Amino acid sequence: MTECLAGDTDSKLSLFALVVFQMEPQTFFIRSVMVQNVVMGIIVAIIVGILIRSVRRQKATHVILVMMWGLIALWFFNGPLWGFSAVTVSPEGLEIHYGFLSVFRNTTLPVDTQWKIHRYLGGIRKLKNLYFFELSRHRSLKVRGADKVEVLKALGAAIDDLNGRPMGRMVERPVNM
Repeated sequence: MTECLAGDTDSKLSLFALVVFQMEPQTFFIRSVMVQNVVMGIIVAIIVGILIRSVRRQKATHVILVMMWGLIALWFFNGPLWGFSAVTVSPEGLEIHYGFLSVFRNTTLPVDTQWKIHRYLGGIRKLKNLYFFELSRHRSLKVRGADKVEVLKALGAAIDDLNGRPMGRMVERPVNM
């Protein structure tokens, strides 16, 4: 080990690779996945309840309408308006968690994916500083508060540490200006 640190660069690289590939997976919760899944579960329960009621009463038009609402809910949770709430960082990749209804959005990205932390001005008068994390084309849910921004920064630092070089940055200019 001491001779590795003394001079041989190939040994240093293999030691670095050994440390990186033995890294335990870390999950960063931007927003609570449990809350996100509860919201999705409530919507599914309402839609299924209305669907069962419509089938029992034999109302074909209501069944069709409820099926359409189900498709709209599925589109919403898989569309661009709904962001991810957790990321697992491991040597195998960056696993993005959207929730159980986002079946088409949950994915694993390569380890060397570029990231950014964006600032967004929210609220009615656009005075609230909100932040979101962007990995490739995937955006997280927006968060507010210093503690949540620290989670976003820690996520970026974990991705940087896994790659051994900076892979992203924080963009200070608000997205919507």
